[in-house]
Amino acid sequence: MVSEILGSLAQHNSVVGQLPTGGGKTMIFSAITHEFIKRNEDVLLLSHREELVNQGAGKLEFVSGKPVGIIKAGYPDHGDRLIQSASVQSLVRRLHRYPPDRFGAIIVDECHHATAKTYRKTLDYFQGAYTLGFTATPCRGDGAGLGDLFSHMVTGPTIRELIEAGYLSPYKYLAAEKSMVVRGAKVRRGDYTSKSLARLNPRDQLAADLVSSYCQHCDGLRCLIFAIDRDYSKAIAAMYQAAGIPAIHLDGETPSEVRKAALEAFQAGEIKVVSNVGLFTEGTDLPAIEALQMARPTKSLGLFLQMVGRVLRPAPGKDEALIIDHGGNWERHGLPCGDRTWTLEGVQKPKRAKRLVKNAEGEIVEWEPIEIVQTTVTTREIQPGNVDHGLQGRSPELDGFWKMALDELLEEREARGYQKGWVGYRLKDLNAPLGVWKAAASELGYKPGWAWYKWRESRAA
Repeated sequence: MVSEILGSLAQHNSVVGQLPTGGGKTMIFSAITHEFIKRNEDVLLLSHREELVNQGAGKLEFVSGKPVGIIKAGYPDHGDRLIQSASVQSLVRRLHRYPPDRFGAIIVDECHHATAKTYRKTLDYFQGAYTLGFTATPCRGDGAGLGDLFSHMVTGPTIRELIEAGYLSPYKYLAAEKSMVVRGAKVRRGDYTSKSLARLNPRDQLAADLVSSYCQHCDGLRCLIFAIDRDYSKAIAAMYQAAGIPAIHLDGETPSEVRKAALEAFQAGEIKVVSNVGLFTEGTDLPAIEALQMARPTKSLGLFLQMVGRVLRPAPGKDEALIIDHGGNWERHGLPCGDRTWTLEGVQKPKRAKRLVKNAEGEIVEWEPIEIVQTTVTTREIQPGNVDHGLQGRSPELDGFWKMALDELLEEREARGYQKGWVGYRLKDLNAPLGVWKAAASELGYKPGWAWYKWRESRAA
């Protein structure tokens, strides 16, 4: 994907890269940053949330070996550094401090937000720079594309391909037989309003249903819940606590120190359930999540994929992720690994499946096979089909960037229990040179011929 993006810059000044949540976008834009720094061109990473600003800065600093400046209220000014990671809200008020030709490239993280005025003003100011956007969902809340901001799109591997490669977790998808009510809900900016959803769905009954389905299907698993608003999220956490299940509510107004401590307890298994509102749809790497409950219907495909993406990150001992959909979102958007064609105009909706299948009750149905699971809170399993998880396959002196990049891949593979072939998959995506493949072969215990073969294969792709 790196080579595709760099190649497209020869013809396009603004390119968006689409890569599913958990697909390794940070490593990819780190490799692209490395290429610009080699050409003595400064790079700006633009984000909309503090977590993304800090995560991006940390990753770029680790991989590039160069200090990264942070442009954000409350942080010291290091404007002389070649790489800057900026909060768009802070930078737009400081544009006068930087000449318009300061940056050779601007990388926009979660670029589906780039239609906002703050982004447009910033990008217009640095209009001479290459603009590279990255997102799992290159569309706005109303489904419209990003063609007015970017002139070309490069798409990465699909969710299904990443699952087959072992880079994302396989999953089981359960849907509540009685979904949350959306009929009569108001729609604003392409999605249901929280107020109207709250009016249509009794809070205590929903909270009780969530606890019941958790106890039936994922008792003891670490579970993340998406709720429709703060009151509902707090009520859900309280219902879990009343049932003797350690749970907590978090949202954007939760103090950062409380949030940090809660996530550490969640990672350690001391807290089993985290209920949130709009906090973990982006920029959060929590492979500890084993189950997901969606208590929030959405018309937005982008939001749906961001939510389910939280639970698909693999982790040692996590054979599969469990998704329990109380919002009926699968009926609007299909399954996470469904076939989707992303374009600058949005996503092309696939035609309804015509294949007839027989479900567990013997009924002939269209769509995906459905298995009815008899429980107090009736759910049905929505199956994406069989997935083959058996991807086959993890020195020469390297320059600083590639040495750190390979070291990070090897460390991540060991920490998360990935198969050896995952390293090769990532190196291919990064367009790694032959020397890196040789070093990887040595570290993984492969014969030297493997490096040559894989390098040639990556060049031919």
